[in-house]
Amino acid sequence: MKSKTVVPILFIITALIMTALFFITRHFSGKTDTEITHAKLVPAVAADSSGTDSDSYTKLLQNETFETFVTLDPTETLISSQTMDLNDDGFDDEVIVIRKSGSQYFYIIPALYNSNSGEYERIAQIQTKNSRIKNFTYSGIDMSGEHRTDLVYQGVEDDGISVLKIYMCKKTGSGYELVNIGDFKSDETIFIQQTERSDSYALSISKGTSYSVWVYKSENFGTQTKEAGANQIQQEYKWNASIQRYELAQEHKINANRIAAKELSRIQDGTVETFANFLNGLWYKTANTDSNIRYIYFDYDLKEVILVLKEKIEVYEWGDSRLRHNGIYLSTVNSDIMNLHRRFDIALVNVDEIKITLRDEINLDIRETNLWDGQYKKLNMQTSYEEEERTSEAADFMQALTQKSTWHTADSLYSINFDKNSYTFKNGEIVEKGIYAVMDIGTYKVIQFRSDTELSFLNASYAMDFGSKVITETVRKQTVEKIVPDSSTLILTPVKITPTDCFATEGRSFTFVE
Repeated sequence: MKSKTVVPILFIITALIMTALFFITRHFSGKTDTEITHAKLVPAVAADSSGTDSDSYTKLLQNETFETFVTLDPTETLISSQTMDLNDDGFDDEVIVIRKSGSQYFYIIPALYNSNSGEYERIAQIQTKNSRIKNFTYSGIDMSGEHRTDLVYQGVEDDGISVLKIYMCKKTGSGYELVNIGDFKSDETIFIQQTERSDSYALSISKGTSYSVWVYKSENFGTQTKEAGANQIQQEYKWNASIQRYELAQEHKINANRIAAKELSRIQDGTVETFANFLNGLWYKTANTDSNIRYIYFDYDLKEVILVLKEKIEVYEWGDSRLRHNGIYLSTVNSDIMNLHRRFDIALVNVDEIKITLRDEINLDIRETNLWDGQYKKLNMQTSYEEEERTSEAADFMQALTQKSTWHTADSLYSINFDKNSYTFKNGEIVEKGIYAVMDIGTYKVIQFRSDTELSFLNASYAMDFGSKVITETVRKQTVEKIVPDSSTLILTPVKITPTDCFATEGRSFTFVE
């Protein structure tokens, strides 16, 4: 009987010991886990945002968790984190982006790893004027080619200004500090010109070529003047090792008319049809002395020119058309008063602007005629070119996108390939996948990207264009040079789109080749 009683007692004692060991182990392991700071990723929208993100998207972000080894204050919320060796000690440091309570803007905080204490120590706090993660990027790049990782921050501030800032981690007597070695702002675009470096640089045998920074901005940037069609300033900044900072190396001014030279050459190809199709659509007078907006509508297909002022409409039949060196003459007849002839002298000013001088071909003093004279801008760019041409261009782009196995930049730093409706973009070891769509926006062919992930290296929309090449052909027994599109070169320019038009915006432009 005793043996039968002892056995169950031994089992009970063993079970109690195992249970105690389980709770003790769980207690100590749980204590270790609390040493890692877990932060909630919140939607990166401005405080005054009107709720452009969907509820499901917001919930998805709130369910995501990130980890950082940098100790966070109770008022700080982690937005993102990257590792990079800033002080070149062989240990990965951490750069985090946070948002503080009471502020809509992001803060960049670099923290160096202390191998003695095993902790990450903050060395700086960079306040930005960005509140949207899609307009904000940062990374570690060896800008100088001296085998040193610099912190590069680039983005579009909430007021629409493009910024790019470069920071170097510099050793001091007591530790390290972050020094700004490049600070750039623009109302257009800024990008880093990454040139190919030698094999000896890759093997850390020699230094590499430093990267240049190109800044494109309007001539009136930073002034009170807001002149439309201002000239463009192109600046190249290069690394100066002696002063340990980027300085201006060269600057060019490009006339605003030259910027649009390619589009203007398309309009003025020597045929009435092309120029007339450019005129097709609604134009409005930019300056009106009598406080009433005047509109002129051109319809080449119906051979009509319509003048609109408030509730008054005049319809003219489009008669003879004759080209001149930078415009066209139109002879018209009023559809109601057959002996009222008007001649339109139209001069091309820009891709969306013309100058009109109106003349009556009767011996009557019509004083209101000269009120129609002046500068006109196009209200709707969608009818600038005939539909057949645009459809043909879209087909050419779609064929070019998909028939090449891979498009890549000249330095092979970036590459992209297209399937029927999906794309794969590569930036070094980073691979981004998603879907794309091609559409007509005004006179442009626009491609829109939608990444499978929330953070995308690409802008949402780009205007597509082929490169150009010079060919020779014989015209009237003379050999002439002609510039034609080159489908082996694809140029993507970041744009912002509206329902009827698109215009250039901040972001990196890409030139891909086969």
